[in-house]
Amino acid sequence: MEANGGVYDIMEKMIDFALIECSRIDWSKYEVIQGRADSVPLALEALLTSTIKEAEKYYWRIENHVVVQGRLFSAAEPTLQVLIASLLNARPRHIKIDMLELIFQIVVGAAAESANEEYKKMQQRVQFRALEGLWVFYGELNGEHAEAVGEVLDVLDPSRLKFFLDASK
Repeated sequence: MEANGGVYDIMEKMIDFALIECSRIDWSKYEVIQGRADSVPLALEALLTSTIKEAEKYYWRIENHVVVQGRLFSAAEPTLQVLIASLLNARPRHIKIDMLELIFQIVVGAAAESANEEYKKMQQRVQFRALEGLWVFYGELNGEHAEAVGEVLDVLDPSRLKFFLDASK
């Protein structure tokens, strides 16, 4: 395989999966509480690279727009994709905790009861996206964020989580 432009060139530099995933999404197709989701990628990118002091500001630019008091908006689906991708890279503790908290808020919103059929379809898409990251979440159980990711897994996959936790005792 050639080194120029091939896999080997990519392997020489760290790939930030979340930033790349965020850039490939057409956010104008999605909605947040106040309309189009055009501001979401900027908030995600800022949170991914934030200091401890800045993190809270960017967290709320996502949490109060994509998911509000358990109610999801269509931008929750691609936001979840970016959040899961963010777990694949080493990040400072405050960023990982914020990412896991946002994932938890979205997953809980996707599990809530709803009578609206269109909303149910969106919830199912979000649940499917969350399940795509299941083994990423399980991998985080071995790290310093086990408690936070355990809350996510308790919503997504409670019986398997219990089995793994019981087996590790």
